[in-house]
Amino acid sequence: KICFVLMNLIYLNCVKMQMSVIIFLLFRLKLKQRYALNNEHYTALKIRGHKHLCKDCGSIFVDRFNTLDLCSKMTNRLRCKIQQLSLTKPFKHIAREYKLSVTTIEKIALAYIREKDSQHIMYSPEVLGIDEAHLNGLIRYVLTDINEHLLFEMLPKRDKQTVINYLDSLPDSNNIKIVTMDMYRPYREAVYECLPDAAIVIDRFHVVKLINDVLSDYRKTLCKQLPAAEKKEINSVQKALNTNRKDLTANQNKKLGYIYSKYPELEMAYDLKEEFRKIYDCTNRRAAVLKYTKWSRKVKQNFSPYIPITETVNRWSREIFNYFDHPYTNGVTEAINGCIKAIARDGKGYSFEILRGKVLYGQAYKTKAIF
Repeated sequence: KICFVLMNLIYLNCVKMQMSVIIFLLFRLKLKQRYALNNEHYTALKIRGHKHLCKDCGSIFVDRFNTLDLCSKMTNRLRCKIQQLSLTKPFKHIAREYKLSVTTIEKIALAYIREKDSQHIMYSPEVLGIDEAHLNGLIRYVLTDINEHLLFEMLPKRDKQTVINYLDSLPDSNNIKIVTMDMYRPYREAVYECLPDAAIVIDRFHVVKLINDVLSDYRKTLCKQLPAAEKKEINSVQKALNTNRKDLTANQNKKLGYIYSKYPELEMAYDLKEEFRKIYDCTNRRAAVLKYTKWSRKVKQNFSPYIPITETVNRWSREIFNYFDHPYTNGVTEAINGCIKAIARDGKGYSFEILRGKVLYGQAYKTKAIF
């Protein structure tokens, strides 16, 4: 057994005392190896404290120890350690390690997050990323600082008014020059209303995903018209059809050549998909617009399933082609969304306030992501 003597300053509110009663309080403390060389031990410290009765006012006072948290019956050092761990580790892991309940860990974390919120300094990043995260059946609004690769804020809803209220609350919002996002109309309307001088850039990967999705739908529609054996043949090249031409293997090229000989319309669909993707190889806006114009004419003449894509691009043309003036993507935001979802999975049952605090102040993904 290892014994400790804690010397603490005792603060009393009354000077005149009539009686004192010895009481015992149990505190939990994890001993490091410097106290136990072989194994770590969990030790209960028995502390002598006193109750004091004031002769004049009749009030009862208890000794206060500046190294102990009497409410949660633990040392302040342990509480501080749990606060730090609560932002980066699942609560159940901390509870198991320190022999505490998950509820206790949650209370400590929530108080710490609210303390951090009171100290949080808002600012306006030069490049703001906007997206949403689907968490436990609910859609949360996520904002990131693209240049710093950091989560900027997470809000409980993503409706237009919520976005407007938040953007209006930002100090020096005119510092925001670029906003990256997907093609969600309320985001666009809110940004134009609150940040009229900022350039909206639609994430290029969402644009290319449009044509990949339509190609996939076209393949499924074609399969419905064919017998089982031929349907199996087409489904065997599903992955190859979604792969960029430069990344195809020799075996995939061989399979595609065979399928194209039987279904030339699939070859047309794939070739047009590749032409559309190569628009992003252009080095300036004018060349990109010209290339897209030629592509859209070819679609209207030869392949009607892609017409809905031309309609979408036309509706968002300004924001899509802004990419060639401001070549930013929302890849940082997508990566951070992945971290948020991983934290939510590890700690099922986290409230929104807890989840937001962990991802905002934990910042476990500060290293620059690779996209």
